[in-house]
Amino acid sequence: MKFIIVFFLFINMISCGDDGPNCPGDMNLPIEISPYKPYYNIGDTITISSKFYKLRYDNKTDKFYNVSTYNFAPIISLSSLDNAETNKLGSQVVQYSDFIKSNDSNMNVIYAGVENAIAGDYRVESDSLNFHINLKLKKAGYFRLEIESLSTGDGHLQNNFHFGCRGREITFYLMLPKESNIYLMQNLRSIYPNDYILSDSIHRFYDRAGYCFEVK
Repeated sequence: MKFIIVFFLFINMISCGDDGPNCPGDMNLPIEISPYKPYYNIGDTITISSKFYKLRYDNKTDKFYNVSTYNFAPIISLSSLDNAETNKLGSQVVQYSDFIKSNDSNMNVIYAGVENAIAGDYRVESDSLNFHINLKLKKAGYFRLEIESLSTGDGHLQNNFHFGCRGREITFYLMLPKESNIYLMQNLRSIYPNDYILSDSIHRFYDRAGYCFEVK
């Protein structure tokens, strides 16, 4: 009897998560980091931004969707590449930079245990969605920026959740600069967290708009 109950729960879970032909596919959003330089100095400011038109074409369904009501919830992490101890702590935006918040921004510092990052949502302006943040660098070393979404997997994103859609995966790609400087992480692969990222570099680095840099 117990086996039958578990079996039906499993079947129900699969059927509720059926990603049918009417469900939109995953979404990949652009990220720009500026300015791009061979290296940065303490006191330099890096701007991380994203902007795109509200109508997004979906290859899977061959349709355009108005995403102005979607909750993309980007989260921006800043981690050390060259310090094994602090690297174990994960993102440390507050320790390595000063977050300069503009009055019209929907992005804020968030804390999760020993980690801290910048998270929030896009602003809708006219026919576009955008966000931008400024980080003033205050520590020397090698670092990695990455952007992912807190809302990935949310079936409400495609406004189609009544029809059994699992929810699209939100990923990000580095539009500018073209150089991700992943070689800095490769040079420090002996440090475990770097090796962990590189072991699945397509997903853990490039799909999170990974960007490495040096601060002197």
